[in-house]
Amino acid sequence: MASVLRQCEFRFYEELGDFLPPERRKRSFHHAFDGTPSVKDRIQSLGVPHTEVDLILVDGTPVPFTHRLTGGERVAVYPMFERFDVAETSRLRPRPLREPRFVLDVHLGRLASYLRLLGFDTLYRNDYDDDELTAISRAQRRILLSRDTGLLKRSAVTHGAFLHATDPRRQLREVLDRFQLDARIAPFSRCARCNGAVESLVTDEHDPDRDAPKQDDPGPSPPKERDPDPREHERRDPDEGDPAPSDPGHAPNIRDPDRPQPGKLDPGKLGRRAMHALPPGIDVHAISRCRDCRQVYWPGSHLVRLRQRLAEVGVAI
Repeated sequence: MASVLRQCEFRFYEELGDFLPPERRKRSFHHAFDGTPSVKDRIQSLGVPHTEVDLILVDGTPVPFTHRLTGGERVAVYPMFERFDVAETSRLRPRPLREPRFVLDVHLGRLASYLRLLGFDTLYRNDYDDDELTAISRAQRRILLSRDTGLLKRSAVTHGAFLHATDPRRQLREVLDRFQLDARIAPFSRCARCNGAVESLVTDEHDPDRDAPKQDDPGPSPPKERDPDPREHERRDPDEGDPAPSDPGHAPNIRDPDRPQPGKLDPGKLGRRAMHALPPGIDVHAISRCRDCRQVYWPGSHLVRLRQRLAEVGVAI
């Protein structure tokens, strides 16, 4: 005997309509189903990942994802509220992570570079598969960023976000807005290549303790043999790719006249190749190095263009 189909009236609000066919956007529509499925099951079957939903009202009452539908209900589905105060007991998304950290799917390499340039802990590899991304997001409590709705519909993904924009800078603006990250921006504190922390290479000549090892500190580990590639030293826009061979990529000295200049560059930390590649008159305080991959950075001509392009989406560095 064939089962009797049940029916509910659904309405998806604001940007959630982007996941629906045009004829179902900004209006109510009826949806038929078998049995008594969870409201989460029906929402995802209609194309909307659960990571994008922050409130569900069934006949005007807030319900959890596990609420069972029996037919005849009116279901209203809302995204994250930016301007309205919604009771915490009604919200469906987990509490925000104390420290926003990200893992990005394989199509978001340029966004990964932008996030790292702004100082956000961002994992990215172009060979992660969906199982790896899901496992990393869950085990390391990282926000999974993707344009793959199927990936974000996985029940194991608790913190995730679908990116509506396709341009990397617009995607960056979308992430900053959604997770309210503007106040957390720390430009150039992470390596754009490997995500490692970036440190200054300047030592303070007037610090009497600079050469004394700390208690129980075995001292610095010996430098790795590898010297960074000079072509990658300067900070540049991820959208621009590699610099042209004829472009020296060096900006004028950016010394701040109001800042004391007591330090000196430690050639042993920098490496011979990078030392020879430095532009004349560069402010030593502007030179930094990744602690992990030992990539060396300084402000080059690309930095001006990078700042201009980011300013177009409201990001100042």
